[in-house]
Amino acid sequence: MSLNGGQTFGSSVTFFNPKRQTDGTFYLFDKWDNYCIIQTEDNQKFLLRNINLNIKRHTFESKTYRDSIFTFSFNNIDKFIINGIIYKNYYWEEDNKVYEVVYTNDDFQLLKGFKVKLIEGSANPMINRKNDKYIRKEYYCIRKDDMIKPFKLKKNHILKLVNGDVEKVNNIEAYAKNNNLSFKKESDVRKILEFSAKI
Repeated sequence: MSLNGGQTFGSSVTFFNPKRQTDGTFYLFDKWDNYCIIQTEDNQKFLLRNINLNIKRHTFESKTYRDSIFTFSFNNIDKFIINGIIYKNYYWEEDNKVYEVVYTNDDFQLLKGFKVKLIEGSANPMINRKNDKYIRKEYYCIRKDDMIKPFKLKKNHILKLVNGDVEKVNNIEAYAKNNNLSFKKESDVRKILEFSAKI
């Protein structure tokens, strides 16, 4: 796909539905009509309204003419901003993966990763699962010093992350309590981290 008539960002393949019925999806979004801004490394921006993330392959894809699938490469692409949320590709431990950027500052990034598992169906009526089914799951990571490590949304982990003294930690805890914020909820953690950066 050439977004501006000159630059090419990936390749196309024809998409065929699998013969065996499978419930669920290995795509991040249930629908494809997502508003996307593709931002290149040289700060050019392109608009797309038909995109999804293939969690199995960790690639962004767009449906094109006659059910063909265009797969984006990350050559010269800095990030995808889909429905206002930033997604970036990072290489770590010999693997490329796409992450949602939950929070970022000069010291670290809080990232959300995605994975999918195929649960096989069974003819056993006691199991009540005739079809295969894709189960999507999320997990969190911290990216710091170009390393990506698993991270759990817990109070002690987050307070350690902000590297604050006793006074700063007390202020953060008071802010969370006064605003009824949870250290286990992503949207609340983002607010807590944004507050911690200001004190």
